[in-house]
Amino acid sequence: MGAEKLSINYDLNYILLAIRSQIEDYQFAYFLNKSPFFLLRRMQEDVSCLINKKSIYFSSFYDSNEVLKRESFLIKNHTVYTPEINVTNELFSASQVNNTAFLIPELKEFDYFIKLVGIWKKCEVLDLRKLLNSMKIVESEISIDLNKLRSVNNLIL
Repeated sequence: MGAEKLSINYDLNYILLAIRSQIEDYQFAYFLNKSPFFLLRRMQEDVSCLINKKSIYFSSFYDSNEVLKRESFLIKNHTVYTPEINVTNELFSASQVNNTAFLIPELKEFDYFIKLVGIWKKCEVLDLRKLLNSMKIVESEISIDLNKLRSVNNLIL
């Protein structure tokens, strides 16, 4: 018997919008909740990924609409964290060193992702994109081709 490779097939059956906006995550969720598309709430457990053997958390909001059979997520693409430093001298002990981590590093120019799962009509997605482009707090937004993302597994919730 030959060695078998373990292959994992991720369900890429969702729409991903990448957004550039300097607004705080809770403010962005608030403004999105004023639209007819969402009723976002902060997730009890944020999206996390392992970076340098440390779990890093990215703020996340969630909306579920059972009637329309769909879910929506607002996920921040970057976070600042303090790495564990083993210091033998006193050079860094007085100051904190912070690192920035990205959930999807190949899209680090974007601040947020909106993940749309379930039944979303093309016209609804188009209307949502029009809404995002009309918001003064949104600098830009694009639809992402999931098949071209190397870090797509970081979006599994």
